[in-house]
Amino acid sequence: MHRSARAMVAAFALLLVAAFAIVPGTARANMDKPTWAAGDFWVYSFVSGSGGLAINGTLRLDVTGTESVTLNQTDYPCYHVAADLKIPFGGGLSYEVKPDIWFSTANLAIVKIRAVVPPILILNMTTETTVVIAGSPPQTIHWPLTAGATWTDSTVVWTSSTNATATTWAHATLATTFEVKSDATITVPAGTFTTTPIKETNTANATYTMNYWSAQVGNWVRVGDYDSTGRNTDNFNLTSSNYQGGNFFTSIIFGLPVWIWLILLVVILVAIIGVFAVRRRRPPTRAMPPSPPPMPPQEPMGPEGPPPP
Repeated sequence: MHRSARAMVAAFALLLVAAFAIVPGTARANMDKPTWAAGDFWVYSFVSGSGGLAINGTLRLDVTGTESVTLNQTDYPCYHVAADLKIPFGGGLSYEVKPDIWFSTANLAIVKIRAVVPPILILNMTTETTVVIAGSPPQTIHWPLTAGATWTDSTVVWTSSTNATATTWAHATLATTFEVKSDATITVPAGTFTTTPIKETNTANATYTMNYWSAQVGNWVRVGDYDSTGRNTDNFNLTSSNYQGGNFFTSIIFGLPVWIWLILLVVILVAIIGVFAVRRRRPPTRAMPPSPPPMPPQEPMGPEGPPPP
């Protein structure tokens, strides 16, 4: 076999070994932190409550860029996300709030939320109110997500409420236990995804949230809240998204099962061997004889012969 062909075969043999050693760990055991960019978005449908008291709506998250948020004189680099929460009431009427949310670029935990809330008569809110919620210091998510990993994190949640007449402040300590579960396949309106769930339990009252992270969409495909008895109280399900980090290599190639990797490698290997085998058996191409030199230009002749001397 030709030397270059042997080199290519050896290289693909190494890739074959790497498929066993690397692909399962990359695709199934750990999930790396997604990297967001301006233009990424996710849209969720949600239902909160049950029976006649259930509230349905949509939530859209759009990444607009990066900003720094300062809490207690500490700067936190963040992704700025413009959110849009809509609750339709029928007859063309709906209630809409457009919060700004800042997610830590280091770990994607929520750092701060700011929302201008329109009047809600059923809650005795008769004027527009600006609500700001921030955790100081923000809680953390430990990346890469590895099944079985657990940690506990605490933060002081500060809330301010400002209307036309006054600003009120409140704060409370929040302690959360995080537990990474085994990968789960989740079907939502946007499709079926392999996800890495994180269970976040409030240590004060045992209520918890399940966040189903997907490497393919770069965010949650489902978020569910549960009370202390395990009863599901609300769900957010992904309906559409645009994640620029979820390109072909990260969302498709690294998600392939090992046996598909092996088939692809064998097909490529056979194709390369075939190409070199055909090249070895192909008869040499005979060189064409050189073309005769061009004739010197001749003086044009008219219809009655050459002109007189």
